[in-house]
Amino acid sequence: MAYSFFRQLEKRILYLPLGSVVTIADFTDIAGAKTVSKMLTRLAEEGLVRRVMRSVFWKPDGEHSEPEPNEVAKALARENGWELAPSKETALHLFGMVDAKPKVWTYVTNGTYRNYQYGDQQISFTHTGKHFWSKWSEKTILLIQCLKAYGKEHVTDEIRRKLGGKIHGWDTKKLVEETKGAAVWIRDTVRVLCSKSRPVSVKRIHTEDVR
Repeated sequence: MAYSFFRQLEKRILYLPLGSVVTIADFTDIAGAKTVSKMLTRLAEEGLVRRVMRSVFWKPDGEHSEPEPNEVAKALARENGWELAPSKETALHLFGMVDAKPKVWTYVTNGTYRNYQYGDQQISFTHTGKHFWSKWSEKTILLIQCLKAYGKEHVTDEIRRKLGGKIHGWDTKKLVEETKGAAVWIRDTVRVLCSKSRPVSVKRIHTEDVR
């Protein structure tokens, strides 16, 4: 039976894209956590995956010496059962507003304060009690976190222009709906961005909604 579990896990990893980051929690539908840990360790010894840190493994992509910090952060969130949102420079980089990668990849979660390091990369989680992430798509979360990173007083016309370009082609009706739970200034800014991106769904937004 243990051999069967191992082959199930091995097969699932073989089908994952190169560069994928996985945790023990991703495979507990196959076997218990201790058994999965042993099987992942065996696959690491065989070279199919590499251990990044405790409970976290990476399927090498053949191009990089270590996994992308954002993928590791998402894996850690899955392992701990946390909701996750990039913050500050991390959000700006992931949304393509700045090219420079952050020195410390920062995130807010509904979990605990915790810092992680692997290789030259640092990941920092801070706790927040206020969130609507379970109701938002990943795109919406990232846009909201970009706006928070800039701050209400620093969202200039140039920044709005760049953000508007980034959401071109999005379902803006859904975006406006999802941001109803955000702060008023964020909600209003999103509506303005949507009104300028000119997708079909924006036609249904009433004029008074974008004032």
